Amino acid sequence: MIEKLKEFLPPRIYTAIKQAQNNGQIEEIRIRKNRQAYIIQNGLNRYIDVIANESEILSILEKISHHSLYAYRETIANGYISLEEGIRIGLIGRASVENTNVVGIYEISEFAIRIPNKIKVNCKNIIDLAKSNSLLIYSPPGVGKTTLLRNLIYELSYSSNGKRIAVIDTRGELALGLENKSLLVSILSGYPRKLGIEIAVRTMNAQIIACDEIGDERDASAIIDAQGAGIPIIATCHGNSIKDILSHTGIKNLHKVRIFDYYVGITRNPNLEFNYSINTWEEANNDYF
Repeated sequence: MIEKLKEFLPPRIYTAIKQAQNNGQIEEIRIRKNRQAYIIQNGLNRYIDVIANESEILSILEKISHHSLYAYRETIANGYISLEEGIRIGLIGRASVENTNVVGIYEISEFAIRIPNKIKVNCKNIIDLAKSNSLLIYSPPGVGKTTLLRNLIYELSYSSNGKRIAVIDTRGELALGLENKSLLVSILSGYPRKLGIEIAVRTMNAQIIACDEIGDERDASAIIDAQGAGIPIIATCHGNSIKDILSHTGIKNLHKVRIFDYYVGITRNPNLEFNYSINTWEEANNDYF
């Protein structure tokens, strides 16, 4: 996966990152204008001996947008550009705002390059729950929600007895690792979550819908419609605790109508193994209200 970066990073920056890879798995790379770059590796921040200049920042931006910022205007307004193989690049700079909406980002000062990794994780603690229940997986950013969701999709859809799963891959990250031709997955890549969920409900005869990083009220309304059609949802969201995630309006609306049967919090121990905290709807309700 790191080799993909060679297509858009200046050679000296790519070489420094490639050398850092020898010390463990790289999860994220931060390239900053006139400031020292660093990587997130095995959950830790590690500096690398690189300070990008303005011309290098502009060169990276040109290459990741394939020399057409206009073609990526919608995702840029949301703060990122998605590349092939699930790489997502966050853009940090100055926002252009119209009527309280961000319509673009300029004067880019930093790139946050998320590196998806094909990691096999032990999800046996929740695989049986996910076969017929709706789950909401939560954790702070970078812990591994997407990795866990991807593994669940794989395990649930593999074999002729598997589940037909509609994967709403809004940011082009979930499809990584789901290339196996025997998987009973249908991937809606690049669709906004609301539209993707609506299509899955109307036309795909899905037995499970999977989507990443829900939270706003538009997501909530589409998920409520899907649940009304009898299709379980497996989704993720950012949060440190049940109280934290239920403080978001969209998640709170979903909770009030009992969309999720289980809430699954995840952490990783020093060996990077997943630990699970599983709560029923009733337990979550008692914890928050």
